[in-house]
Amino acid sequence: MPLAARREPYESPCPHFPNCVGCPFIKLPYPEQLLRKREIVRRAFAESSSLLAGVEIPPVAPSPERLGYRARVKLVVRRNRGEVAAGLYVPQSHSVIDISSCPVHPRPVNQVVYYLKKKIQELGIVPYDERDDSGVLRYFDFRYSFARRELSVTLVTRHGSFPQGGELAKALHRRFPFVTGVIQNVNEERGNVIWGKSFRTLGGRDTLMERIGDLKLVFPAGAFSQANPFTARKLYEHVRALADLKGVETVLDLYSGVGPISLYLAPLARQVWAVDDNELSITTAKQNARRNGRGNCRFIAGEVVTILSQWKQSLPSIDLIALNPPRKGVQAQAMTELLEIGAPRLIYVSCDPKSLARDLNKFTEHGYRITAVQPFDMFPQTDEVETVVRLER
Repeated sequence: MPLAARREPYESPCPHFPNCVGCPFIKLPYPEQLLRKREIVRRAFAESSSLLAGVEIPPVAPSPERLGYRARVKLVVRRNRGEVAAGLYVPQSHSVIDISSCPVHPRPVNQVVYYLKKKIQELGIVPYDERDDSGVLRYFDFRYSFARRELSVTLVTRHGSFPQGGELAKALHRRFPFVTGVIQNVNEERGNVIWGKSFRTLGGRDTLMERIGDLKLVFPAGAFSQANPFTARKLYEHVRALADLKGVETVLDLYSGVGPISLYLAPLARQVWAVDDNELSITTAKQNARRNGRGNCRFIAGEVVTILSQWKQSLPSIDLIALNPPRKGVQAQAMTELLEIGAPRLIYVSCDPKSLARDLNKFTEHGYRITAVQPFDMFPQTDEVETVVRLER
């Protein structure tokens, strides 16, 4: 074989490969990962309708960091062969693959996972098993701040009673000074849903601050945050550029979370109205607006469809709507309200190409045209891809 045609085998950087299901692309060189993600978006559009089949999909914007990037980590806790495992469910099963040395997790997270596995066994804390509803500890949830090099740990338990929780929190603080908070979340439902409604602080703070661009954003336990703050910054900057605001516009930000898109757009808009159904996120968004000097943002807690229905008659003309819905996309009723409002411009941020294509098809059927598409690699080594689309009518 000629030297130019020879291709060296690619070695995965993951010690859990090929058993772990979390990073199906980790065996691929990074340029090939990006090509495959571009094809995922193209295929979703083409399979949705003929209206989207001809849309040009540009190359995927790469992540500035490809390993160690995950600022948010959720792990199942389970006992395997007498040992404590922390990892992911095997698809279609109750088995858990231990991923204590995951290369996409920051090193401090892996250090704390390794310690927690030993410590909970030492303290006699029994991992939960949903098959027979036994045990206590269900999940680890970690939130890491790259700006401050701090870690917040949330322990999800089956019951509110967790007598070893205080001792475990103290042990973590003693062993790892960068652990700034240990929180308990209580999920009393059977099954494998992660979050319950009740939180209490076992030690330290219940929030973590991250810097994204010029913003200082606080995230409480349980509130949504992007897992990759490096790509998130690129995405928010792209949304701001697509918005092309002149300082006189009224902007609606739907599914706003703790407010990053609102706060990125606010300096260039006249007024930003933001909506999210999570009251904790909205309370935090208000704090983030004050912290960053964004006085022209108004954050409202409530279901998007309800708020849109109420606002149709009372709000002034909307110049731009930004929306970043959950994976399932825009609810049918909310879509109806959006189409009735008929804003001249939309910017849609999506983590699922299929639901995005479905919703884009609906918009294009009602007079909108796609004027820009940009996929982003929010999750290197996986088959997930984030996409930003601008529509105009």
